[in-house]
Amino acid sequence: MSHPEIVEYADRLIVQSRMRVGMRVLLAVLGCFPLLAPYELLIEIEWEHYFNLFFLLAAIISAGATALSAVLFFAAVAGLSSAIVFDKPAATVSFTQEAPLVRRTTRVYPWSDIQSIELRSRDWSDGGPTYYLGISLTDGRVLESGSSWSQNEIERIKRRVDQFLAC
Repeated sequence: MSHPEIVEYADRLIVQSRMRVGMRVLLAVLGCFPLLAPYELLIEIEWEHYFNLFFLLAAIISAGATALSAVLFFAAVAGLSSAIVFDKPAATVSFTQEAPLVRRTTRVYPWSDIQSIELRSRDWSDGGPTYYLGISLTDGRVLESGSSWSQNEIERIKRRVDQFLAC
């Protein structure tokens, strides 16, 4: 999870959620370990007969391990980084997303399109909720910051954005 951070300049405020290079490398390295299962179960063992229950079980386990590796590799190269930039001189808010395999996209909106800035939560079935900053626009779109387990962290970011926009 990429936690949002605030970067402040005199005339700009940036809420960025970057997927760090170390996390990308860690996911790629972790993606290599499940590949040991197909190697150990299918390649290293010299099977005499392929039409038996044990080979079928080894093939199913290997397929699952390969799928897990694929998911981890995909997360390493396609994990999004985003930034919400509030620009005072231009009176705009821009939303940028990028990843190594995804082309960088930027959308720019005037401040007058901002309908509300609110702390939002997302409930999960296997843990506590995560919180993120949601910027609702007049056209119905919602710009979302990265999420955090800490409600206080997102409240602090929201207060700072509100202060910046009020000045």
